[in-house]
Amino acid sequence: MSSRLRLRLLLAVLTGLSPVAAHCQSINVLWYTYAHPDSRYRQSIQKLADVASTLPQASGLEWKLTFFGPDTPAPAFGQYNVLVIHSAEAGFTGRYATSPEGVVTQQPNIVPDYKGILKNKTAIEAARGERTFITGSDADVHTINGDTGNAPPAAAGAPRPLICHPIITSPTCWDGALGHLVNAVNWAASGRGLGIVSLVAAEYPGAMWWNHPDSFLRAELQGHVTVFGDRTRENRPVIPAAAQRYPLNYGLTSQGLGNWKNSFHAGISRSIPGYVSVVDSTLHPNLAVAIATAKFANASANGPP
Repeated sequence: MSSRLRLRLLLAVLTGLSPVAAHCQSINVLWYTYAHPDSRYRQSIQKLADVASTLPQASGLEWKLTFFGPDTPAPAFGQYNVLVIHSAEAGFTGRYATSPEGVVTQQPNIVPDYKGILKNKTAIEAARGERTFITGSDADVHTINGDTGNAPPAAAGAPRPLICHPIITSPTCWDGALGHLVNAVNWAASGRGLGIVSLVAAEYPGAMWWNHPDSFLRAELQGHVTVFGDRTRENRPVIPAAAQRYPLNYGLTSQGLGNWKNSFHAGISRSIPGYVSVVDSTLHPNLAVAIATAKFANASANGPP
């Protein structure tokens, strides 16, 4: 049980509120992925869902996770609290297996495929709720990799070491990709209707579904997205002062969000209508690297109403 949940229980007792309101809530998480069913990607995201409510910095929400992919039947979108859309970084998406002898095999990564999102545009729009989070980061893959900008400097010529170990469950993981991802899911799921968490759709083959004619985000994002590309990616982001107390940035620092080698691959205009910047770029003036629905950006992440 998280400290935040324990506090809510204590307040319920002290104020005479019904304890039902303080019970640990759950959210129905629909996760779109093109990864192989036996991939390390799916295994890791399932592990994250299994422990999400126990992470000390999280809000105590339990995740009921459902995957769907490019060729699976259309889900009943209205039955879910949040739709998370796999980033265009294809790391860990090939079939992954360990033999009884301990030999690990991993097939090549799978090319990003978003037809499951594009062909369901109308259904997603009908179910879509009041909270949307869009990031220029592939925080899903970086979470699996254990990336945080709090790692100590590496020796000359050596790979950058990670202080996030074990992956996901170590407290040192939070101020990095893990916290960026979990905060977004919990926040987006805590509003009315189907919340949206869209991870970066840029740079890679098959990536740019945001601008596709069948994208439910096209009308909002068209003309506001800048793809960074090689040598111009944002590795020194900054949390703007106005957003430092947002639930979306709970437990996060600018340092923790940077130096993942490639933290953010795309930016969005800070002046985009209906949204507010949650994380800014320092390399690209006037661009945010993560945005959220302005009306609810400072709203709680305590579960659906």
